[in-house]
Amino acid sequence: MYNKLIHRVSRFFLAAAAAAWAAAGSAEFTPEPVGGVETLPAKYPDHWVMVHDFSFFHMFEGEVLVVDPLADSLGQQYKGMMTASFIGAYQRNRSTNEHYVIETFYSRGGRGGERTDVVTIYDPATLAVSAEVVIPAKRITGMPKRIATGLIGDQRFLGVYNFTPGQSVSIVDLKNREFVAEVSTAGCGFVIPNGKRSFTSICANGSFLTSHLNADGSLKDTSKSEAVFDANEDPIFEGAAVADGIAHFPTFSGQVLPVDLRKDEIKVLDKWWLTGEDERNWRPGGMIPSMVDAAGDGYFLMNPEGGEGTHKDGGMEVWRYDLAKGKRRGRIELSNWGLSLGTSGSGDNRLMLVTNAEMGIDVYRLPGGEFVKTLNTGAATPFLVHGAH
Repeated sequence: MYNKLIHRVSRFFLAAAAAAWAAAGSAEFTPEPVGGVETLPAKYPDHWVMVHDFSFFHMFEGEVLVVDPLADSLGQQYKGMMTASFIGAYQRNRSTNEHYVIETFYSRGGRGGERTDVVTIYDPATLAVSAEVVIPAKRITGMPKRIATGLIGDQRFLGVYNFTPGQSVSIVDLKNREFVAEVSTAGCGFVIPNGKRSFTSICANGSFLTSHLNADGSLKDTSKSEAVFDANEDPIFEGAAVADGIAHFPTFSGQVLPVDLRKDEIKVLDKWWLTGEDERNWRPGGMIPSMVDAAGDGYFLMNPEGGEGTHKDGGMEVWRYDLAKGKRRGRIELSNWGLSLGTSGSGDNRLMLVTNAEMGIDVYRLPGGEFVKTLNTGAATPFLVHGAH
C-alpha cells in the first residue's frame, strides 16, 4: 500500500513538472548574460578610494576594495576588489595607476609550509593580475602602516620593509618587474621616500637613517641624522602628514616634528604644538592619526582624554591645520569615535574618511567637515583608506 502511494505521488509531481516545462517553453524567455567583464577608467576619479581590509579574523583573505564613496547604493559604491593575502601591504603608482599588493602565501595554506612573498601587480582597468615579482620571504606582517612600503625614484622602485627581527628593505624594479636588492637598515624601520632616489627610515634612538640608491636600485651609500626626538619620553607616530615635500610627524604628547624630504639629505625642522597650553589633555591617537588633503591642509585625530598609553585609542575630533604656519584652522566633531584617518580627493569639495569603532567608514566634506554618510562596505577591518588623487 505504501509503495503504491509513493508511486502515485511521484507520478503527480512528474506530471506537474512536465506541465510547467511546457508552459515555460511556450513563453518568451531571455537568458541572463554571463561572463561579462566590466572595466574601470584608466584614470580613476580623484574622489574614489582604495579601502584596505586587513581581515584580522581571517588573515589569508585580506582585500583591497575600489570604492566610490559618493555613490548612493552599495552596488554603485563597489567598483572592484584585489586580494591582499596575509595582512598585505598596498601601494598605488599615481603616474601609471597600477596597484601593488605585497602578499604572503604558504604552500599548505593556514597550516604553514613553504613561505613565498610576492609583489602582485594589478591592472587598474580590469583589476586582473598583470605581473608578479617574488621577493625575500621576510616582509613585516603587523599592524597597518602606510610606510611599510614606498615608491622611490620617480616611482621606478618599490621598497618593502622587512622585519625578522633584523630590519631591511627589499627593492623591486617596477619597470623591469624584478627584485633588485635587499638594503640593510639595522636598528631603523620603514620606507619614507625622499630626494631623487633615496628613502629614510626611523631609528630606535630617535634619529633617521637615509639610504641612497644607484640608478639600478642597488645601495649607493647611507647617511644618518643625530637623535632629533626622545623615543622614550615623547616618541613620534610613524605615519606623517606629508605636504609639499615636508613630512609632519605628530608626537605622542601632541607636538609636530617636521622633516624636509625634498632633497637626498633630509632636514629636520623646528617642532611646534598642535595644542595650546590649556589643551594639553588633547593628544593625537589612532592607527592612522594624521593625513593631508588635496589642498595641502593637515588633519590630526585628537583624543580629549590623552595620556600615557592612549596613542592607539583614536579620537572624537579631527583638527585641521595650516602646516606651513603650524596654526589650527578648524575642528571637526566626529559622528562616531574615529580610529584611522583616510585621505581626500579634490572633487566635490574634497572628502575625508574616518574608520569608526563599528568598522564603518565615515565620510565628511572638507574643509567644513560636514558629515555625509557611513559606508558599510562589508569589510571586516578597513583600517587604511587610500585616495585616488
